[in-house]
Amino acid sequence: MDKNILIQWAIAKVIREARNALDISQVQLADFSGLSYPFISDVERGNVGVSIAALLQIAEVLKVEASELMRRIEAELKRGPQEPEKVPGRPRKMDKKTGATAASATKE
Repeated sequence: MDKNILIQWAIAKVIREARNALDISQVQLADFSGLSYPFISDVERGNVGVSIAALLQIAEVLKVEASELMRRIEAELKRGPQEPEKVPGRPRKMDKKTGATAASATKE
């Protein structure tokens, strides 16, 4: 297995766990860190690498020392990180009268 992929998976797990511990959304993490929501989403799905600058911004928002974040990532690597769970996006609101989702209702 490609070592870069394993690193991305470890980072994904550590960031998701720290974000969930603070009970903030990916959108909030993106807003507070100055990074984009699609980037944060890709990071947490293990799809992209992360620069040190981005890790520092994320660590600050997560109220974790950057060194502690790295320690957690290293520990996850030693455990043998697993591919992040690919969770679908949030459910769309359904119109009670028509039964259509909000997205399909706007297309009509």
